[in-house]
Order: sequence, then C-alpha cells, then structure tokens
Amino acid sequence: MENRMEKKMGMKARLKYIVAVVAILSLLAVAGACGNMTGPDDEAGTLQFEGILLHEGSVLITESKAGQLSEGQLISLSFPDDMETLPPVGSLYRYVIDSTLRESWPPQGNAIEAEEIQAFAGHTVITFDAAEMILEHLPERAHLIDVRTVEEYKGGHIDGAQNIPIDEIEEAILIAIPEKSDVVIVYCRSGNRSAQAGKMLEDLGYKVILDAGGIIDYEKPLIEN
Repeated sequence: MENRMEKKMGMKARLKYIVAVVAILSLLAVAGACGNMTGPDDEAGTLQFEGILLHEGSVLITESKAGQLSEGQLISLSFPDDMETLPPVGSLYRYVIDSTLRESWPPQGNAIEAEEIQAFAGHTVITFDAAEMILEHLPERAHLIDVRTVEEYKGGHIDGAQNIPIDEIEEAILIAIPEKSDVVIVYCRSGNRSAQAGKMLEDLGYKVILDAGGIIDYEKPLIEN
C-alpha cells in the first residue's frame, strides 16, 4: 500500500519504534547491571507480556509485566520448533521471551513460552499511534476503515482510510476485505460507531479487529475530498 499514508507516516512510525527500542535496550542494560530485571519471583533473563497475534509472528503488546515493554507497541516473535501449538491469528496470549532483543523495526525476540488467554481476542481498542505503526508494518495485511457517513468522510478523513459507512459495512466489508484473517482497524467520529462496527465484524468472522476510536482525538491533518 505505497501511498501518501506510507510516505507521511512511515518516518514518524519508524522514529517511534527507534525510541521504543532504545528505551527497551536501556532498560535491559540497567536490569542486567542489577542482576535481575523481572523481580525475585520471575525467571531471570526473560520478558513477559500479553499480546494479540496480528500476522505470523507480529504481535501487538496489550500489557507488559512491570513495564518491561511498551503497551501498544509491536514485536516480531520467532517460535521454537518444538512448540506444540502456535498462537493463531487474532488470539490473545501471554508470552515469555528471551530478554535479548534484536534491533530492528519492530524489535525481534525469541519466544520461550506462549500461554493462551483467549483464542479470539475480539474487538480491541487501540490508539491512532498504534494504528499507524500497524499499517506501516503490515501494509498488505492491515486496512484502515472509516465507518462514518460519506459526507463526514469527504469533510475530513485520515489519509489512506477507506470509507465504509456503518449501515453498509455488513455487505461492503466482505468485498473490500475478503480475507478474514487480515487486520481491520476502524474509526468514526467519537468512538460509538466504531465500537458497533467492531461487534459487526466479530459476527462476520473477522479475526483481528482493532478500534482506533474517534477522529476527534486524531491530532494530525485530515484529507478533504
């Protein structure tokens, strides 16, 4: 999806990741000097977090133990060959990974354990910053959908967003995004319609449904057409 969104948001998204990676590595360095970064009851040399599997090894971090990693950030995981069951797309798992992260965008880590919390995470609220990073990282797999009316969309929308009004979404989304394992990110004006759209997408069988909320909270310039 090489368009204006990728050009405008790419550098900003990458900069945020660089900052996040530097912060993580700094934390690891400090923890290493202290001898134990995860606390006395934790296994030394590991990081623990919960996250939604977006595609293959790409995970959106939703909660991190003791602030080890940043919530709303992405991480690419490699799974051991002897892991019996790999987390499915759209699932929420608790991960234990080696604390040695490889510098990349997003950072890469090796999974040690993966424990299922929910087989299907369902409609999940995220920030617009997280949405931008997901769209940058998975340009062929992630889709930004504006569920407001056509008139609202023309009055100002996020660059790269596709307009599918909520009263048309049950039919139009199947044409726009036929692959139900793709990442669908929705937004509206205030967050009410995007929440409704998320429930509809759940009923339609989409596996990764993310809700960026209302455009009234979006702080960057909008596109009018």
